[in-house]
Amino acid sequence: MPDLDGRTPRILHGPLLGLILFLAFPVSAEEVPVIEVLLSSDSSIYEEGLAGLQSVVQGQTRVRYLEVLQAEHPDLGAYFNDIEASGAVVYVAFGRAAAQLAAENLRGTNVVFSMLNSPKQLNLKQGNLCGISMDIGPERFFNTLREVDPSARYVYAFYSTDQGRESALAGEYLDLQHGLLLEAVSVGPGESFASALERVKEKADAIYMVTDPLYDRENFQLLSDFARENGITLMTGYPALVRLGATFGISPDYTNLGISTGEMVNRILSRQSECSRELVKVPTQTAFYLNEDYARSQGLELSLAIRERARLAGLMKLGVDLYSEDKLNSARKIFEAILQKDKENRAAKSYRSLIIERLTGDQTRRYMARANEFMKTRRYLQARAEYARVLRLNPDYEGARKGLAEASRLQSELETNQARALSGAGKPFAAIRSYISALSIWPQNGRARAELANLRGQESARIPAYMQDGLREYNLRNYEQAIQRFQNVLLVNPGHKEATEYLRLSQQKQEAVRRLLERKKN
Repeated sequence: MPDLDGRTPRILHGPLLGLILFLAFPVSAEEVPVIEVLLSSDSSIYEEGLAGLQSVVQGQTRVRYLEVLQAEHPDLGAYFNDIEASGAVVYVAFGRAAAQLAAENLRGTNVVFSMLNSPKQLNLKQGNLCGISMDIGPERFFNTLREVDPSARYVYAFYSTDQGRESALAGEYLDLQHGLLLEAVSVGPGESFASALERVKEKADAIYMVTDPLYDRENFQLLSDFARENGITLMTGYPALVRLGATFGISPDYTNLGISTGEMVNRILSRQSECSRELVKVPTQTAFYLNEDYARSQGLELSLAIRERARLAGLMKLGVDLYSEDKLNSARKIFEAILQKDKENRAAKSYRSLIIERLTGDQTRRYMARANEFMKTRRYLQARAEYARVLRLNPDYEGARKGLAEASRLQSELETNQARALSGAGKPFAAIRSYISALSIWPQNGRARAELANLRGQESARIPAYMQDGLREYNLRNYEQAIQRFQNVLLVNPGHKEATEYLRLSQQKQEAVRRLLERKKN
């Protein structure tokens, strides 16, 4: 698959130009790194990948375009020397041209590449190169083929070059796991593609288009007509070809590629990893394209599940297009509709997050600044409130989510320490309340849970005495004091039935007395 996937180049809009700030973690301004991002062109697929990266990366991105960079810096060697001299930890390159240039000029900086095929063509042995490949294995095509045409058995892959042969043979052994038989067919020099197709006409159920120069415009049209006329499912990795006449296509989800790239950058920035450990990752999520009219003309009966998958993919494309046109509110509605159907759709989450950042960014940053200041001064309850305000605006703001979790943990630990002090001072009920509060704030607080259980165990022997005190106050009609006594019992043993019942009766009688006094007063 070519790096640009045949898509029409599109000029980037809005926040995708210049310096873009999107903080994934709550850090102070002086701690925010500036990350150079070099794009091979202004292709729309890079726009999508960049959006994904910017939704998760821990810092500012300075976006540059290769053509502009070459015009502004005739001596690119000096530009890259400045990058290395600045002590930059990581440099990001989208597409082959950008990745190749960065790899040739940077040795002491981690170069994270994204959105290119066959990255092994780069000199990965130099140690500072890592990134995300666009390569999709045949297994995803086989899985989808079983959904689109469950009766399919014989699959053919035509090739004319060594690279094509390698791609065609990548499905060996995987085919049998899916109940399929894949055969790679060589189309040699001087042999017509039409004659090669005729050789498989009687057996072919599906054709898997691999990356190969064989599939030029003329041959694709020939293949498309042949597959339609003979009821053969045509699978491609080129979304544009699905519209022109193929059954379905699978390509990388470009936004998710950007997200994965940003996550790799974060690991390197935080010193949790480096390129020599990251190496090359493959796409974790893909985009699905379906030509329903073409499929029906082949006689295929498409399942509801596969049609819904295609519908969501269409919605995703619509949302991305609206976002690129700065129609933010409309795009947000589209992404939220997707998330109602697919709650874990990372691409939709990323775009929604970017939209909210653009719509409420100033307000969000104010809340985050206040939250971070509260964290510095150990006012964790106030910090939790500010982080919660951010999350109400932007549920996908990872920095606020992490900040809220950390503030909750620290506040819970403070209240655990307070509970221990109260217990040591002979105030068991106040201590139990503090332990319960600590656990309500952070349920994972194992120390609070253990100490609470221990304290309750110690106090359980005194429950009969506590009950006797409560019953005495009840019989004396001191209902307020009785309520307090029974509540204390339930603090020690929340399941104590007698205390529960007498607490209910005490509250009823207290309310009856209140109403009687109110009537007398009136």
